[in-house]
Amino acid sequence: MKIKEIDRIANVAWSPKEVGPIYLAVGTAAQQLDSSFSTNSALEIYEFDVKQSGLDLPVKVSIPCENR
Repeated sequence: MKIKEIDRIANVAWSPKEVGPIYLAVGTAAQQLDSSFSTNSALEIYEFDVKQSGLDLPVKVSIPCENR
């Protein structure tokens, strides 16, 4: 059963469980294309809230990066 999903090929880091709310830091994976065949890279911060309906996670911050 899926709780939430992010449509990215990326490296992911969770915030510590002692910190609330829970955040995911998502960095674009090296040498990967996304679903739109873009090679742009970004560091994105998502808030993980199981109380929110649906599978999507809202992006809180997205910062373009030169390096993947």
